[in-house]
Amino acid sequence: MIKRNSIAALAALAATVPAAQAQTTLDRVDPSKVAAQAPRDAEHPAEASAPTTVSPADTSASRSAPITVGAITIAGLQVLRPSDFADIFEIYVGRTLSPPALAGLADALAQRAREKGFVLASASIPAQPLTSGILRVDLDEGNIDAVRTRGGNNRAVIAALQPLVGHGPVRQAELERRLLIAGDIDGLWLRRSRVLREGTRTVLEVDILPDPFSASVGIDNSGSRLIGPLQADLTVRASQLLADDDILSITELVTPFEPSEFGYLRARYGKRISSDGTEIAVSASYARTHPGSYLLDRDIDGTSWTARLDLLHPLLRRRQASLWVSGNIGIRTVRQDRQEVLARRDRLTVARVGLNGFADWAGGRLRSSATLSQGLDLFDATRAGDPLASRRDADGTFTTVTFSADWTRPIVGRLSGQLAVASQVAFQPLLVSEEVGLGGSEFLRAYDYSERSGDQGTMISGELRWSVPGNIGFARKPILYGFVDTGSVSNLRDGFGGGTLVSVGGGVRSRLGEILDADIGVAVPLSGERYDSGNADPVVNFRLTRRF
Repeated sequence: MIKRNSIAALAALAATVPAAQAQTTLDRVDPSKVAAQAPRDAEHPAEASAPTTVSPADTSASRSAPITVGAITIAGLQVLRPSDFADIFEIYVGRTLSPPALAGLADALAQRAREKGFVLASASIPAQPLTSGILRVDLDEGNIDAVRTRGGNNRAVIAALQPLVGHGPVRQAELERRLLIAGDIDGLWLRRSRVLREGTRTVLEVDILPDPFSASVGIDNSGSRLIGPLQADLTVRASQLLADDDILSITELVTPFEPSEFGYLRARYGKRISSDGTEIAVSASYARTHPGSYLLDRDIDGTSWTARLDLLHPLLRRRQASLWVSGNIGIRTVRQDRQEVLARRDRLTVARVGLNGFADWAGGRLRSSATLSQGLDLFDATRAGDPLASRRDADGTFTTVTFSADWTRPIVGRLSGQLAVASQVAFQPLLVSEEVGLGGSEFLRAYDYSERSGDQGTMISGELRWSVPGNIGFARKPILYGFVDTGSVSNLRDGFGGGTLVSVGGGVRSRLGEILDADIGVAVPLSGERYDSGNADPVVNFRLTRRF
């Protein structure tokens, strides 16, 4: 019965439009592609979500009268050697030192240890009888005996910092990594960190500011005549629901003035499973489409279901550079009906592994990600030759490599720039939901989302930005920008579709008062007419966002 209905649907489509255009029409309203415009879950935590400097314990010198120093010995060395301080000894040995000079000696020795990477090091000169003129300095290279929080009791934060306790002197790299991993926990902010001396114990104390609930709402005109064009999104995040290190996020995307055209809902629950920052997450989403405008009379309905399991782990976590490895496996089912008759059905089971991160590079900040995707012949994945597949020459077993990067740096004064690139390489023809597309809010901004699509392609964008000094009315520190972007996509085995697009434009980004983040700009297509409008007129793009 399904096969008979499918043949009837395909015949009906062929009777109304040319075959190639019928394929394109369904591609443009594929619910999985429209849903890709929804706000994304962060690939990794914020780049600088926690303080990475700690105030070490004070140095001290307990002397009230000058002393003549014939030699200096350091007690408490575990990793460092006396030779690391030889030049300091030369300055102070053979002199009569006043109490301020003794304090300066303690400071100099502690500072040298910090320069060697032991950022929590401290030194003290206790009251002592001098034997043969030998002065003893007690140097703590930065051992931590206990960790505690102030402002909130979060066991996950303590667990993330606990590896600093009882493992010898703490080096800068490990301290920074641990503070950032603790700060990556959702629903809180890490503030000041400091080292306290409590008798014979050294305590690392970290201030916590709980922030378990957040939300954002936005509206833009990134849709098309068929779906939108106005789209509104809402994301709500709630943390520390079942544990001190979990998060539930729910995202909804709709066309508010044409609610029947599109709706999308995604829920994700994530939880940390190790003190090293490893996180596991499960998510599910649902999208539906019923395109309007010139497709309204064709009565096309689409649905897309996804379920996914994710794993994320920080390989490197530093303020100047961080790298995460991620892996996930997901199932997606896409269905499109015409006049309640099945016209398309794709089922994909896909495993992905990726690297993403950021680094200070060439005077700016570089962000990049790379993902290897492998379609698996599991859970009724679409087979080759399936008449209901979105492409006759594709199936659910495929391999792709995707890469994206952007580099932002100051140029001179208030002028800065950004270069961005995104690319996909495919080794077999792809079903529509796995294709790469040109157009939308990131690349080719003068064209609708996925105006051209294909198995593989590359997009490049360049943007110049100028920060306006001060405020202009309600606009706080506006940024003027101009851009040019281009891209090209193609299909394997001479498949239908693909193309090259170019656009230019400019606009302004600003915070409006204390309420809204705004981005409004004009984009001009340079490579022909848009499919929906049939013209190459400039378009005005905007987005307003409110965060709570």
